[in-house]
Amino acid sequence: MFVQFYPPAPALQPLVQHYLLVHVRYAGEGVVKPFPPAPEQCLYFYPRDPVHSFSYRLGREQPAAPALLVGPQLTRVDLRLRPDHLMLRVAFRPGGLHRLLGVPMTELLDFGAEADLLLGPDLRELTDQLRNPAASYAQLVSLVEAFLLRRQRQVAAPAHPFERALPLLLHPGTSLDDLARAAGLSARQLERCCHRQLGVGPRLFARIGRFSRAVRLKDHRPDLDWLSVALLTGYSDYRHLVRDSQEFAGVTPPALLRADATHPARVYTMLDAERTDWLRADG
Repeated sequence: MFVQFYPPAPALQPLVQHYLLVHVRYAGEGVVKPFPPAPEQCLYFYPRDPVHSFSYRLGREQPAAPALLVGPQLTRVDLRLRPDHLMLRVAFRPGGLHRLLGVPMTELLDFGAEADLLLGPDLRELTDQLRNPAASYAQLVSLVEAFLLRRQRQVAAPAHPFERALPLLLHPGTSLDDLARAAGLSARQLERCCHRQLGVGPRLFARIGRFSRAVRLKDHRPDLDWLSVALLTGYSDYRHLVRDSQEFAGVTPPALLRADATHPARVYTMLDAERTDWLRADG
């Protein structure tokens, strides 16, 4: 198994949080992994065995495109990962995908779109290049980054002052008043900006981020009981964490982690160094 996070080039850091490359060889027919909503909006590449996705919103399984754009997600999907699973993920900063595409993120609400439909024929050429079996992992990342740099120079919109405040949405305890003051906006303007650049309102985005933090914290700190996890990640009690888990994942938090524990490759719960500061909190 190979798992590696890569930092973006300085020119892309306002848009991209990290690249993640995962290469796992599964026995037999592969495994099924749950992916409940998370705050990241991503561009995924699957250069080797195809991936199938079961959407709980649609109630059916379908093949995932070899290059897939995933905007704001509200419902869980389960991915069927085949024996030779190679995934390269571009995780965008809040608002970064909106700037790269130039479209409201509400147009990508709760579904994955074939990336070439929004990024053009150059994306199909990149997908073909990523299938080269002789390319190293670092070369695969370099190919994707070169594409993003070209795309940024061509179409990326300038930063909106609102974007400076967006990371606060993922910090436990941040109120909407705090966020509006940091962005220099009224509450109504804040709501509009969030829907345009994130695809959902600020309260819902914050809930998704809080739920994702809770699941990842428990996975990385199994010694913590669920009440402690809830309190450390901004919930008032465990009951509210269960409510979010049932809404976003369709099961309780323990059941979600059991479904993700079928293989040591913890694709959903892996974290890069940038997102682990809150894991070190001990009360």
